[in-house]
Amino acid sequence: MLAPGPPGPSRAAALELLAAAALLHGVFTVGLPALILRWSAGSPMLVANIGDLRWLGAVLAGFGVYLYLWSAVRLLRSRTSAVPGARPTVLVTDGWYARTRHPLLLGVMVILLGEAVLFANAALLGYALAYWAWLTAFVVVKEEPDLRRAFGPAFESYCREVPRWVPRLRSRRSRR
Repeated sequence: MLAPGPPGPSRAAALELLAAAALLHGVFTVGLPALILRWSAGSPMLVANIGDLRWLGAVLAGFGVYLYLWSAVRLLRSRTSAVPGARPTVLVTDGWYARTRHPLLLGVMVILLGEAVLFANAALLGYALAYWAWLTAFVVVKEEPDLRRAFGPAFESYCREVPRWVPRLRSRRSRR
């Protein structure tokens, strides 16, 4: 007989995450990019002709969605929050979290970069870079200090081993 595993995510936590994700993605990965595309439509200088390479953007955006969803589900299953500003309760360091410290946020960035390539739009690329700068400031000023306070030396060790944004090709565990 198998012992029961840890309880799954609560329905309230899942609904809270769904509401936050719908709001944030509705604004930052759908709404604002749509406005930027509309604004830049009359500016041929902002649109490049990259031919079939633009479909690489769809692949990038799709990978970004996967990374975001994987990270959100992993945090929910760990019974810690994936909602910005919520107090962390568990330090997740496996899977994509063993390759990059912020795979959920990296997923958002990859979605935005994918949109910029898909639409071959320099204004969208500028927006993606500005959003990355804002995310970096948020992570450095708010999220990582919160994690340091919550997890102390364990988080410090994790930071020394795992890069903030650019994922390692192999996780820490696979190198041991």
